[in-house]
Amino acid sequence: MRATGSSRIIPRMIVEPERDALRAALERESRRLVDRVRFAPDLDGRAPGLDWTAGQLVAHLCVIYRAFALTLRGADLDPEIVANLGTGDTLLEMVASTNARAVTVISFPGPREAADGLRECADELLAALDAEVDFRSPRPTPWYGAGVTRTAGTLAALTVSESVVHGYDIARALRTRPWLDESSAASAAPTVMSEMLPLLVDPAAAGFTGSFEMRIRRAPRFVIQLEAGRARSLPAGDVEPDCVLSLSGCDALLVGFHRRSLWRAIAGGGAFATGRRPWLGLRFPSLFQLP
Repeated sequence: MRATGSSRIIPRMIVEPERDALRAALERESRRLVDRVRFAPDLDGRAPGLDWTAGQLVAHLCVIYRAFALTLRGADLDPEIVANLGTGDTLLEMVASTNARAVTVISFPGPREAADGLRECADELLAALDAEVDFRSPRPTPWYGAGVTRTAGTLAALTVSESVVHGYDIARALRTRPWLDESSAASAAPTVMSEMLPLLVDPAAAGFTGSFEMRIRRAPRFVIQLEAGRARSLPAGDVEPDCVLSLSGCDALLVGFHRRSLWRAIAGGGAFATGRRPWLGLRFPSLFQLP
């Protein structure tokens, strides 16, 4: 799906995040990350299933925290950030290229310096969230493509989802037990999924037609409807869904970011499908791409 056309139009958020819950989640997750990084013996281990080391994941989070803090405040991006924006014709290509560049220009001498850098960037982001930003207001997001914008609330929720998922990645890279906080995940997952998944439809899903009501536990419901290779999010109750997917907040993010299979989430009790076509639930993860 190209990052042009409908992706430039910012509809009202289907699920507006709750500011205090997001801020508490970001503070909680970033402090856990900083502590885990600071006391790591090194940051050279690779996260299973990813090409990045723990150190590169920290660099990636630093870039996100810094760029999103500036964007939420309405400030111009640093020239260094602008210079390392990626290129591509689609949102997926833009994000993948930007991420690849970011981890090549930031490095740390050791875990302590990495932790200090991450703490500094997280504090800047927390301060931006304290500034009473209008979560409904659009913000430029050039890392998704020229002219693309997302709401401030979407960006705030993305910082939490990135912290949760990459905290999981970093823990696995360090060969330590991952931490997964359900309240943190649930505060961000509905906004992130409802606002971002429609931009990430897999071209192979062009022949699929169906709708999913997403019931993320301890969070508002919403519907994702797909037809002719496009997707849109709707408030729950606007249409009768074909499939109802119930997920824990953590499983929603891990399945959505392709860190965990839906089968595993179902087996662990973190997900189940109901509705008039419950078997469609197993297709849900394959309908969307990630950078």
